[in-house]
Amino acid sequence: MKIMICGKGGCGKSTLTILLARALAESGKKVLVIDADESNLCLHRLLGAHQPEIMMDAMGGRKGTREVLKQAADHEHEDDFFKQVMTLDNLPGECLAEADGIKLLVVGKIKEFGEGCACMIGGISKAVLARLQEKADEIVLIDAEAGLEHFGRQVDKNCDLVICVVDPNYESIQMAERARQIAAGAGVQTYFILNKVDGEVLEAMTAGLDRQRIIAAIPRNNEIFLQNLKGQPLTADMPQIAAACSFITSYRKPLSLNIKM
Repeated sequence: MKIMICGKGGCGKSTLTILLARALAESGKKVLVIDADESNLCLHRLLGAHQPEIMMDAMGGRKGTREVLKQAADHEHEDDFFKQVMTLDNLPGECLAEADGIKLLVVGKIKEFGEGCACMIGGISKAVLARLQEKADEIVLIDAEAGLEHFGRQVDKNCDLVICVVDPNYESIQMAERARQIAAGAGVQTYFILNKVDGEVLEAMTAGLDRQRIIAAIPRNNEIFLQNLKGQPLTADMPQIAAACSFITSYRKPLSLNIKM
């Protein structure tokens, strides 16, 4: 299963990606985390892994990547980066890191002033997800860039599920509903994880969302806050994360989607 984790900047999507990855791995799943956020610098630290070679850099930077993506458009073409069928076992090894049995693939990062937009990074993510075929016991979690642009680039097209992380913020709630509408247009179901929740804000957060789509409400957690602040591996064990993982492992993609725009 491929799951896109998205949300407003600062909502905690990277934190939730790692906590979900750890819980899923502990339940016996093989987990690949794809860092598809061009601005996130520390996902590997939250996992406790080393920084692997960035995939776009390994392909020769923007110039080399442009040529590789052109060749990848020919589905008969194979190289070190794009096989006709990609699996968790044949991804480019130099672009992978691993910690506690969880693999990490970093797509690309913005590094220099004026180097251009992140569209090419989105192109790599889209090409990988279109080819990646996971087994029944394998789960791929994609930490998306903040906002909705990944939908515009059709990166989510080959995902089975979108999970939108929502923090106590009016814009975050509105973005979550917009994400649901856009994902529905691609035939992908969206569910919500509420983050940084306490009793005073829970009712206000749920009022603006379809409650049947809320799979977990994560309380504020000082341990996670301090680990994040120090760039340490996230290790908090929370029953709400376990509940979200239970939903994920039992989820079955519907044969058809009743689109409501």
